[in-house]
This record gives sequence, C-alpha cells and structure tokens, in this order.
Amino acid sequence: MFRWLTLRQESGYSLIESIFQLVIFCIFVHFIVLFFLWKAPVESKMADYYATEWELFAIELQEMLAEVSTFNVLVGDREIVLKTNRGDIEIGQRGAVIRKTVNQQGYVPMYTNVAQVIFSRHDEELHMEVTMLDGRIRERRFAIGLRQE
Repeated sequence: MFRWLTLRQESGYSLIESIFQLVIFCIFVHFIVLFFLWKAPVESKMADYYATEWELFAIELQEMLAEVSTFNVLVGDREIVLKTNRGDIEIGQRGAVIRKTVNQQGYVPMYTNVAQVIFSRHDEELHMEVTMLDGRIRERRFAIGLRQE
C-alpha cells in the first residue's frame, strides 16, 4: 500500500504546478509584447535618422556654396570643385562615401551609403542626384552664390 501511494504522488502534474507554469508563461508573453512596443519607435527613429543625415549634409553643402569665387563640375559629373575663402574645395564620391577635400589635404566624409552621385550645373544652381546603396534616390538643388572678385 505504501508503494502505491508513492507511485500515485509522483505521476502527473498538480494544479499548483500548472498554475505556476501558467504564471511564468504569462510573464514571458508580457516581455515579448513590451519588446515589440519598444521596437516600433526605435525603427521609426532609425528612418528619421537617415532623413536627418541627408538634411545635415544638404545644409553643409549649401553653406559651402553660399560664397564661392569659382565653381566647376568635373568631367564625369562625379565631382565638383569650388574656390572659397578657405581655399580650393573638392567634393566627390569615393567608394560609398561623398567626401570633401580642402586644398588637396586629407578628406572629410560628408555622406555615406552612396552607390552613385551625379552633379549637374544649371546656370546658378547645382543639381545633385544621389542613389543610395538600398536603391533609394535623393535629389536636391542648391543655389550657387558666385561672388565677384
């Protein structure tokens, strides 16, 4: 009889064990829901990050083009050269980066993840078309502020 009681106590789950497992499962489900609630705003911020990076690049380029004494688009439409008070500035694509060189000394990356950039000049405007690595195309027109020397 004693043997029958021990076998009966060891088989199956008790109601308390089932409730305990259900509570643990509910806690994990809440963590999963919280993760997805956190993930959605982070993804939207990342999309905004790339738009912000583009706008900052455009502002910096427009600032450089505000007062130039000479401006040229080089052959191949991949590079522009301008002369300012700070010296000769070259802006062009190297690899997946649009970078700036001042007086042919070093370079500063300005915009990344670029597959192709095309510069074209229309009178006193610079038209720039950038194809990103993911296929998106960004376009912008910049005013060229040529000053008389």
